[in-house]
Amino acid sequence: MKLLAKELQPARPEPPMTAAQAKEIIDRASKDERMSAELDALRLKCCTFIDNLMRDVNLDLAEKQKRTPALLKSPQQVSQASPTSLRSASRDREAMARKRRELAEAMVLGVLFNLDNPQWDPRDPGTARSEENFLVALVKSAFK
Repeated sequence: MKLLAKELQPARPEPPMTAAQAKEIIDRASKDERMSAELDALRLKCCTFIDNLMRDVNLDLAEKQKRTPALLKSPQQVSQASPTSLRSASRDREAMARKRRELAEAMVLGVLFNLDNPQWDPRDPGTARSEENFLVALVKSAFK
């Protein structure tokens, strides 16, 4: 009966890989001819995935922002637009687009950096990981 009870207990998750372990695996694979090509392909897939994820988050933020200002403008404000106010509005939109991109990047990278950190709270910087995981180490290795 005790053996059956042990078998029914949920398996404990393995501790996350340390940054040193991740770098060691990446370094070892990059020295092997066949593994190096696979590592490059994996790195490209990861970078593409992250780029697409940031783009999707940015588009979602832009869509939500696009709906909000339209509701707040009065018909009188729209009809009184001058070239100066249009330039100013254009600069404001560019600044907001830049802030959206930065927010999307921070959100996606924060999630990826803390992927195996169940205590992470994006509103509390003290809960963030102090060490990078394998995915972050892999992506960083693309820029060496």
